[in-house]
Formats: sequence, structure tokens, C-alpha cells
Amino acid sequence: MYPRLVVVGFGNLGQAIARGAIESGIAAPSEIGAIDPEPAQLVRAREHGLRMVDHANIGGSEAVLLAVKPQSFAEAAKSLGAIAADGPLVISVMAGVRSNAIRDALGGAARVVRAMPNTPAAIGRAITAVASDADVVEEDFARVEQLFASVGKTVRVPEALFDAVTAVSGSGPAFVFRFLEAWTAAAESLGLPEDKAAALARETLIGAAALLETSDEEPQVLRARVTSKGGTTAAGLARMEDASPRAGGIDDLMLETMRAARDRGIELGRS
Repeated sequence: MYPRLVVVGFGNLGQAIARGAIESGIAAPSEIGAIDPEPAQLVRAREHGLRMVDHANIGGSEAVLLAVKPQSFAEAAKSLGAIAADGPLVISVMAGVRSNAIRDALGGAARVVRAMPNTPAAIGRAITAVASDADVVEEDFARVEQLFASVGKTVRVPEALFDAVTAVSGSGPAFVFRFLEAWTAAAESLGLPEDKAAALARETLIGAAALLETSDEEPQVLRARVTSKGGTTAAGLARMEDASPRAGGIDDLMLETMRAARDRGIELGRS
């Protein structure tokens, strides 16, 4: 009996998606197979109740999830071999690697859909973009969206915009965490003890995000409500804009950050 879903690469993201599939009832642990060259990752897969499989065990599966690093894809594709058009649907969460490159590496006939989730998948709060223009039927798209709905929300985006998606939502959590690091360090520099600085910054970020989630207002409206003319918030925001490296202020800095991440995705695809 073939596993319904085979996860190739059982790192953090592969684990999160497998766990979401199990908890949502998409597949039982025994219906999910794992392939990973690292013994430690296979130990984790066994702890989840997954089956250990190899390339010979995927032909009759419903889907194969490629959750390896882009740099490892060539080796993974070689071990998987050719996948037929009537074989399992291939779902890739690799940054940068285009669907046609994936198809070519797997023999030229596989049905391929790209998806780009982010790390909040670990707690069921991911946002996943699904390529909307792959040469597959609606049933395949629905299957992919069902899988990723088990770890959060989904949106359809043309594959041509996937490098932008990687920058915005794929890399986005790291930008938020880095901002929080700087926020906490600044609080310490103002004299707050380390534990108090960390708690105040962290809970302010979490509380603001929760307020945004439950509010019908746009972020700029919520910001304006906290910003009294001539007050402390206005002074801080003005300095934030002035401290940015270009005349565009923080907006320009964020754009440069996103462009750097997007361009790296493009480089990964070319290599």
C-alpha cells in the first residue's frame, strides 16, 4: 500500500505540514511517508508515526511534497527519478525553483504546483501562496489548498510573482523578529532591565498584532489613533523616518529589504 502523501525533507516545514495534515484529518500518520537523508529527521518522522519510504514507494501516492532546500533539489530529484503525468501530484515549497525546472528534473511529465508557506505553519497560522497558473486541473489546486489550509490561510498568486511572495511572507517572520530584537535592545539602552525590556516589547508586538487581527480598521488608521499631534508617538515616528537611509524613510528601507530577499530568490532559481 502506497502512502497517500510523501514528504521529501522532514525539516521544520515538512514536519509542520505533516502535522497539519494529520490533525485536520487529511491523512492518518500511517498514510504519510517521509524521505530524508538525515537520520535525525527520520527519527522525528517515526515519532510522528510516519512511514519510512524510498523512491520506489511513491508511484501510487496521491502527492509528493518537496520540502528540501533549493540547493538540495538536484540530489533529491535524482533519487526520486521520473514521475509520470498520472503519478502523484508534486507540490514544491522550495524558494526560487520554478515549476518547469522541477518538472524537467523529474522526467518532464509530472504535474507540479508550487506553494510558499511561512514558519507560522508550526502553529497553524501560516499564510501560503499557491501558484495559480500551473498546467494542472482545478482538482489538483483544490488538493493543494486543502493541505495548506490545515496550517493556515491560502491565496492564489501567479508563479511569476512567487519571488515577491517569498520576500513578503516567506521571509517576513524573520524581519518581524529582527525588529523585535532591535526594539528590545533599545528598551534596555533606555535603562529597562533585560527581562522587563523583553516582556514589554514582545507583548506590545503580540498585542498590536491581535488588535489588528480583530479590528476592521486598516493599519494606518490604528497608527493614527495612537499618534497625537506633538506627542511622544509622533516624536518617535518622526525619528524613525529620519533615521532611514534614504529620503523615502521607513517605506524605502522596507522596499530595499524586500527587493534584496526577492532578488535572492531569483538567483536561487537561476542556479
